[in-house]
Amino acid sequence: MEIFGSLAIEHKEEGKKLSHDEGAMLKAEETNYMDDLDQEAKDHLLAQEEMGKKTKLGLDSLENPLRILGKSSTNTHTYQLYSKGLVSEEVIKDDTKLVGGSGLFLCDSNDNSKKSETNKALRNHQVLTAHPEAVGLAAIIQGLSWALKHGVKSIQFFCDDDSIILDYVTGKAAPPKESIVVAKLLKQLALLQTSFTSCQALPLLRSDDINSSLIKLARDAIASQTTWQREDGVVVEACVICYEDVPADAKFTVSGCFHRICFECMRLYITHSLLNRSRLICPNTGCKSELKPADCNRIADPDQLALMVERKAEESIDVSDRVYCPNPRCSILMSARGLPVVDPALPGARKCLGCGLRFCLNCKMEWHTKLTCAEFRKTKAYTKSGTAVFDAAARELGLKKCRRCLCTVERAEGCKHMTCTFCKYEFCYNCGNEWKNKKPTCKCATKV
Repeated sequence: MEIFGSLAIEHKEEGKKLSHDEGAMLKAEETNYMDDLDQEAKDHLLAQEEMGKKTKLGLDSLENPLRILGKSSTNTHTYQLYSKGLVSEEVIKDDTKLVGGSGLFLCDSNDNSKKSETNKALRNHQVLTAHPEAVGLAAIIQGLSWALKHGVKSIQFFCDDDSIILDYVTGKAAPPKESIVVAKLLKQLALLQTSFTSCQALPLLRSDDINSSLIKLARDAIASQTTWQREDGVVVEACVICYEDVPADAKFTVSGCFHRICFECMRLYITHSLLNRSRLICPNTGCKSELKPADCNRIADPDQLALMVERKAEESIDVSDRVYCPNPRCSILMSARGLPVVDPALPGARKCLGCGLRFCLNCKMEWHTKLTCAEFRKTKAYTKSGTAVFDAAARELGLKKCRRCLCTVERAEGCKHMTCTFCKYEFCYNCGNEWKNKKPTCKCATKV
């Protein structure tokens, strides 16, 4: 389970009912958290006074991001803050816990390439995940506090355009009465805003690059809380798939979501997915981030990498347009729409983009001059071809061809309702007729 910013999931939305003890515990945690927020507000006022003293003395932090950005701490230049909060369920020493982190970017408003970045741990994860928008608000507060600590006077911070956080911050909407934690966070955020000479909340239009970088920073903050050192000095981390403790440097990081899975689990997962023609996505529960072949050099062999690239190419071409060269030494995948016409007088003739072989687009065999596809199938040239030999063997074994993509499929067990492994076409294994809306269009018995 993961919660990104405003996508925090309430317990009631998960369909779970808290017991009396669990409810009391969560209520106590909320009370403690709100007390902490009140204390932080007081600490913030004291910190402002201390910061004023330090500024007068010229005692800037050695890690001041303004120095990285090329600005002095007394400059009234406007900066931009991007933030992402993330809470994830992690396995730590045989125990499953919620762990939180935030990713923060502070950029020059005139040049986004000039930026300073950091990540921080988020605390009180149970409380945050029980309230929508709380995770995102907590990350923004951390970001503003970070900027203020280093002398930023004018700032713009961004809220996801698909979140209600911006409406809360600008006063266009108010959180539900029961969301006391969110109200407290908004109050703390408002207090922080008064510490700047200018502090403006703006909508963040979708930016995959920024979002991916922020998620990585937040995941790194979480990872820093999930590792520990064994007696032999090796830093280890639990794998969320097999729950084994493995060296932290023996884990694969999925680009996009930055989930960390041990090498062994990833190798098994890739092998199984390629064998079953399953979509190659992050194996972490609920995650849809795609695995990129270029990232898998350490966990996949050359043949698997080549197959991953081929499957990726298949996904980019519509099933009805997929064409494979009939030359067994070539067999490259092509899109029918992109194939050059050999001769306008021969509408079905096409030329392979790889080996140059001329073939028939209709029957996917070598070009048969002056013969229709049906006539060609009666010739010795066809009956001796590898395709004909394979089709004959497939028929003897009771295998069938999918009517949409013409790939051969096998029913290992179960009823007659089949779904093609290659194009997901649903049909009756007995007669080949299509199934529509999970119902047969034929009168064949569905039972074995």
